[in-house]
Amino acid sequence: MSCNRTHLCGRLETRGALRFSPAGVALVDFTIAHRSEQKVANTVRRVDCVMKATAAEDLAQKIAKLPVGAQIKASGFLAQASRANSALVLHVQNFELIE
Repeated sequence: MSCNRTHLCGRLETRGALRFSPAGVALVDFTIAHRSEQKVANTVRRVDCVMKATAAEDLAQKIAKLPVGAQIKASGFLAQASRANSALVLHVQNFELIE
């Protein structure tokens, strides 16, 4: 099954330093803080979450320059953090600034 696409709007809450893999790929880890109201079973539910995210290459370099607090819409796919850690991480393939 190939369906694995996620879009998340929120505030750039934390951002690690730009780093490079042993192969020379630019990488940056960050978190997106999301807050919204969603309708569930005919009632409105407040949703607050913080999603771990990572970006590579050109996107990593662009995100590394954003100020913490910037509002963004990030799109990408979800994957486990590592083989030993089943926590989900959003691997960002596209993002845009929003207001």
